[in-house]
Amino acid sequence: KVAGGALQAASLSKLKRSEYPSMRHINQHSTGTSVGAFVVNLPGVYSHQNRAQVLYTLLVDARDFPNLPTAYVLTPACEDIAHVNIYRRNFFSVAPGQELCAVCVGDKFSTIEWPENWQAAEVSHDVKMGIFLDQVRMVLNNPNPGDIAREV
Repeated sequence: KVAGGALQAASLSKLKRSEYPSMRHINQHSTGTSVGAFVVNLPGVYSHQNRAQVLYTLLVDARDFPNLPTAYVLTPACEDIAHVNIYRRNFFSVAPGQELCAVCVGDKFSTIEWPENWQAAEVSHDVKMGIFLDQVRMVLNNPNPGDIAREV
């Protein structure tokens, strides 16, 4: 079911009991001890020009964890997204029959901060995943028009 690495199921439980109560694992990407993908709700804003609050439902692909996970927006629908750091819809292996919109977590975070500071860090899986989710939440709440993933 889960190829390569994955988030430890105990780490998902720990995160769910603290900052991320909406977290739920995806059965087809999980086992009793590991979670390859999960869904979580995170708050954000509509766009860099409209600070209206939006609750984003995300699918997080952690099949290669502790390599950098990827977050995809399940809701709102792609045509209702105006956030410059969320890509337009595409198909991805984590959900082959479903079009998803990937979230850009920032070039510096993905190419420098995660691989150099967190990927091999001697901290628990829940701490690492919490850092990733904090970055996603920061992006969702602070659109960066200087690093766009979509034209709006």
